[in-house]
Amino acid sequence: MGQLSTSSKLYWVMCLALLGYGQAAQAQQMPVSRRFTVQVHYGAAGNFFASSFRDTPYELQRVNFLGTAGGGEVSYRVGKAGAVALAYTRSVNMDEKHLSYLTNWGTTQYVDFRLRYVNNAFQAIYERALTPDFKVHAGLLYMTTASQTLYPGPPNSYGAPYTTIDESNMGNNYPEEGGVVAGLEYSRPIDTRLRLGIKARGYYLISVRTFEMLTLTPTLSYSL
Repeated sequence: MGQLSTSSKLYWVMCLALLGYGQAAQAQQMPVSRRFTVQVHYGAAGNFFASSFRDTPYELQRVNFLGTAGGGEVSYRVGKAGAVALAYTRSVNMDEKHLSYLTNWGTTQYVDFRLRYVNNAFQAIYERALTPDFKVHAGLLYMTTASQTLYPGPPNSYGAPYTTIDESNMGNNYPEEGGVVAGLEYSRPIDTRLRLGIKARGYYLISVRTFEMLTLTPTLSYSL
């Protein structure tokens, strides 16, 4: 095979340079044309309020501090570094309760229950990118709660304790609060549209002056 002439070499160098320039320009324009981002998140939740409850012989309602949190978010880019978003997060904190009792036959048995404390957090958020991979966010919070309480009672004819479970939710006494939410997120691109990251967010209820919970969730974002 013969060697390329100087003019041929120059031609191919110019073609490669133009191709590289076109790809770079397309990469720079790509984020501009993609204003919407859809994100899902799932991870851990630490509930300070629910774990502060104390069980008594007559009332059981405490749940574990660590639980799970998951949800989704839709954001719309405003300007070069800002975005507004609507988000939903559902957290669940649980604990198992074991009530021992002596049967009529002289043996020890247990009655097992699993109590749940559920938060539904609806958020309107403003996000600000500090770097291409790091952003902070803050906004308003509306939260509803479903919590369970176990009341041990006197033993029945078999010796087992007669128990009742009461749940407070939106269907009976409307447990709802308002507050603020804030946090930060770090993410990295895994292709031209997908980003993988991790997000920390705190939830403060102004209506009852309580720091409700903290979530730490991995995130997967898709740009439209």
